[in-house]
Amino acid sequence: MLRAFDPTHIPKPRGLVDANWELIRRDFGGAIDLEIGCGVGMHPIRRALAHPSHFLVALERTREKFEKFERRYESHARPLNLLPVHADAVSWVAHRLPLDIKISRLFLLYPNPEPKAKSQRWIHMPFFEMLLTRVVGEVHLATNIASYFGEFSQGMRARGFMAPAQDTISLESVTDFKPRTHFESKYFLRGEKLFLGQFISQIR
Repeated sequence: MLRAFDPTHIPKPRGLVDANWELIRRDFGGAIDLEIGCGVGMHPIRRALAHPSHFLVALERTREKFEKFERRYESHARPLNLLPVHADAVSWVAHRLPLDIKISRLFLLYPNPEPKAKSQRWIHMPFFEMLLTRVVGEVHLATNIASYFGEFSQGMRARGFMAPAQDTISLESVTDFKPRTHFESKYFLRGEKLFLGQFISQIR
C-alpha cells in the first residue's frame, strides 16, 4: 500500500508562466493533455499541430533539453494549444494544476526506468497514485524495456485501468512506423522492440 502523496513538502516551481486556465475551461472543456519528460519537444509540437482541439502541457525539467524545445516551439509559430513548461512534474502538478482541471491524456514516452530504484519508478510513487485520480481518459506509456512495461501494466490494471490496446513494434514487424520522439527513433532504428501501451481510465 502506497503512502498518501503530501504536496506540502514539495518545493514550488519558480518563474513559470501559468496556463490560461479560464481559456482552458472555456474552450477545451476544462481538460488538458499532459506529457511528462517531453525532451526536446518533437512529440508535443507534432501532436499540438495535429490536434488543435486538445490543449497540451509538455513538461521537461532538464534545462538543455527544454531550451531546445523552446526553440522548436518558437520556430513552429508557438501553437496556441501547447504550453511548454520547464519544471519538475511533481512540483508543477502539486502547485500549478488547478483541482478542477482534469487530464484527458497522460503521455509517458520512454521514462527513466530507474532499474536500481524501484521507489522512483512511476508506478510505485505516491505522486503517481494521486496523478491517476486526475486522469479521466488515457495513459500512454512507451518503453524499450519489457520488464518495465510489464510492471507498469500490472500496476495500472490493479488500479482499475483497462488496457485494450498495446503493441510490440520492431523493424521486423513494421516498416511504416513513424517515431514520435528522438529516443523512439534511436531504439527503433537499432532494432530494439518498443512496447507501447494505452491504459483507459474508468473515471469519466
